[in-house]
Amino acid sequence: MRGQTTLRRISAALIGLALFVSACTDSSSTDTTVAADPTTPDTTTTSTTTTTQPTTGTTAPPTVTASAGLDQAVVDRLTEQIIELITATEEVRGLRFLTQPNVAIITPDELAERVRADLEEEIDSEELAVDTRLMQMLGLLDADQDLETMLVNLYSEQVAGFYDGDTGEMVIGGEAADLSPLTKSVVVHELVHSLTDQHFMFNDDFEQMFEEERFDEGSAFQALIEGDATYFQLVYIQQLPLDEQFALATEALEQMEETMVFQSVPTWVQDDLAFPYDSGQIFVEHLVENGGIAAVDVAYTERPLTTEVIMHPRRFDSGEGVLEVAPVAIELNGFEVHETAAFGEWGFRLLLSNAEPGVAAQAANGWGGDSYQVLFDDDDTIFALAYKGDTEEDAFELADALLAHAANTMQLGEGVSAGGGLQFVGEDGRYAYLDRIGDGFIFVASTDAGAGEAARAQMRIP
Repeated sequence: MRGQTTLRRISAALIGLALFVSACTDSSSTDTTVAADPTTPDTTTTSTTTTTQPTTGTTAPPTVTASAGLDQAVVDRLTEQIIELITATEEVRGLRFLTQPNVAIITPDELAERVRADLEEEIDSEELAVDTRLMQMLGLLDADQDLETMLVNLYSEQVAGFYDGDTGEMVIGGEAADLSPLTKSVVVHELVHSLTDQHFMFNDDFEQMFEEERFDEGSAFQALIEGDATYFQLVYIQQLPLDEQFALATEALEQMEETMVFQSVPTWVQDDLAFPYDSGQIFVEHLVENGGIAAVDVAYTERPLTTEVIMHPRRFDSGEGVLEVAPVAIELNGFEVHETAAFGEWGFRLLLSNAEPGVAAQAANGWGGDSYQVLFDDDDTIFALAYKGDTEEDAFELADALLAHAANTMQLGEGVSAGGGLQFVGEDGRYAYLDRIGDGFIFVASTDAGAGEAARAQMRIP
């Protein structure tokens, strides 16, 4: 859903702190970073160009700009370390920079300001308000929770730096002359983004996926991008001396204690923010183990198209595709279409996150294809889904889990037979309906029973 995507894209700075400590000893963990490609406004800086020649595939040193308030000796020392990290990144990733990355070193206050400006540019309050209503209806948010407040509060926590895919610039915040081991690893992560974007030019395609509401595909591609950077960040970490690895883990623990907002948001939000880093890293690790670094490079052109193949890499190897499901297209007087997209396996896991352990994963595992549509007016919200499982049993398992979700998480009580399916109507007028035939089913939820019935009448089981 659009709200999940917005959270994931511009709040990713926070997820690594909860996962990072085990990275020094367990390669299935992830990192501390921010979104792969936030769009940020210009920040006035004083240019300082390095003269030290790096050992890279380019002939010119990186262009480093620095805040006017930073001491030149500090800037020079940071530049030396960045050049060393550029070389280290090329070595672990197995690629050379085609052109040297542009690096901006700014104060922590300036970094916070750039992040705030980016937040203001990315947030669409009206869209997030619809997403909030939808997730409250589906039982993912409480009545007093909203996505915009979560975004603002999450962004008040620490951000170390980011790669700006629109400008090709790496932005680092700091005033000390020496980067800490943790910050160095963050810089390597962001340098991997810069390096792979030069070779595979992923940023524009990535942006287009979300603009065209190809959310599940975009989430899968983001998992490749972030999984790539996370995997090779961990390779870099594992090559550090043990004392530096220990210092890195200690620093991560200290920062994790300060991420109180992240730890206070619903579990599904934490899981969704972590997905491209955690599952993406495991996906990339699978590629490397079976085809070397070259397999990761190939994946940028022969891309993963669904979150299903990210979570099940062997299905990516076998070329498992998506079952065709006609896009849901509902027309109701007074209602506007908010979005039309595919939920994907990961979307169903999030929706069923309140189920008993293992239920969501098992129920979503047989995903074959789907289409959903969200509609809204001034008062009400409608969610209409058409789904096709890999087998009839797969459709039955997910349908059964959604029925339990409607009864328990959405608190609609017991369903009754209606129109060949099962219908739920709450005392407050909220509505849900599910009907299955063979390997397909439809599911409709609405804050108004009349609107839900009208939407259901236009649905066809795929």
